[in-house]
Amino acid sequence: MKILLVEPRISSKMVGYTRMIRPEPLALEFIAASVPEHDVRILDLRVDEKPLEKELADFQPDVMGVTGYTTDVPSMRELMRQAKALDPDIITVAGGYHASLLPEDFDLPYVDVLAIGEGENTFRDLVSALDSRQDLAKVPGLRYRKDGVQVATPRRKLSHNLDELPLAARSLTDRYRSRYHFHFWENPYLVETTRGCPYRCNFCSVWVFHNMRSRHRSAECVVNELKSLSGKTRMICFVDDELFQNPKRAERIADLLKAEGDLGFQYWAQVRADDVAKWPHIAEKWRDVGLNSVLVGLEKINDEGLASVNKKTSTQINEKAIHILQDNLGIDIWGAFIVDPSWTKFDFDNLIDYVRSRKIAFPSFTVLTPLPGTQLFAEKVNELITRNYEIFDLLHTVLPTKLPLDEFYANMARLYESTTLGWRDLLNRVKEGRIPRSSLERVRELLKDVTNPEAYLRSAHT
Repeated sequence: MKILLVEPRISSKMVGYTRMIRPEPLALEFIAASVPEHDVRILDLRVDEKPLEKELADFQPDVMGVTGYTTDVPSMRELMRQAKALDPDIITVAGGYHASLLPEDFDLPYVDVLAIGEGENTFRDLVSALDSRQDLAKVPGLRYRKDGVQVATPRRKLSHNLDELPLAARSLTDRYRSRYHFHFWENPYLVETTRGCPYRCNFCSVWVFHNMRSRHRSAECVVNELKSLSGKTRMICFVDDELFQNPKRAERIADLLKAEGDLGFQYWAQVRADDVAKWPHIAEKWRDVGLNSVLVGLEKINDEGLASVNKKTSTQINEKAIHILQDNLGIDIWGAFIVDPSWTKFDFDNLIDYVRSRKIAFPSFTVLTPLPGTQLFAEKVNELITRNYEIFDLLHTVLPTKLPLDEFYANMARLYESTTLGWRDLLNRVKEGRIPRSSLERVRELLKDVTNPEAYLRSAHT
């Protein structure tokens, strides 16, 4: 069968970080790898100007699969509508977080099938059933249209051994490789070593999507993949929610990497403050093999705030992690903080003071957003001021604000304006080889967006 997998174009309403984060479509590369016997193409509309209708006419696929997050829902639906209008016989398939956690948003006549949850085995079995004209009711993990109604098949069990899943089919996006970037780094490669998360933050859907389980690839499997990428890139970004969640395995990977010698990589990863505080020696081992920056979900600057998002940590632990990473190890912190719509100017001032006093290199500020599938969504769904999914981008509020909306966004812009690393510090990191000079223009454009209150208002509330 001919299969077209599509990454949607980024919404024009999104502010800021879309300029800085545009990596390979790893989810689609995994899906493509699950059906190697079929003719598969990936169309990445974030970087490809080719119209969908031209791709459909040239390739004439039997199946079109589309994935995306909540902000992509309007684009996903429009792509499938277009495909059905051009070719009524094409089978349209949607997958990803939103389609899995709020499938009713895709209960539409031009959406044939939803792949619910982890996609590789479900999509493989779906394509096999379509190819042999078997009943889709026999394929677990689906929702599909039958007689105009969305019908669900039994839930699919998660893959037990992640080592058995095929590696991403990266060759299908080679033509886009020069246009991918992640923060400062160009041509990054994404590597996934775990799926799921053992923690239960109420704003996060990862643990819900993965059925409240956390699974890990073996250290040897991870290192073998990294070795296969040596020479292709200088930057590896781990997409795990928490690289250190299994400390023995994390330490084993670092030890194996050290034994391999220099693979030519710098590493970026997400880690939890409490895990860094408990196992500083693991962070040190990773620093020694190339980990130079980490995203840490600091989230709040007081214990009451941390409890409100079910973080299960404390400000004292956050302080310890900052000291270990920044002061002891010289690892740059991308400190993630959550801004509550109920905040006043006083709360914004306190956060600015906190970030400045801790000298956090790269702070990021996101607005508390009830994403579908989260506990927060269940609690706040009736308080939403919009269901325009394009602005569920964590930089716009979808909940009522205590401040007038223009003042709220003025304070959001002030957060970035008041805490962003100065150009002298950025240039020093360029000299040290920690970030490439070529990324500075993207940084300038990002700051132009996120420090401009009008950008938030113009993109979402007009």
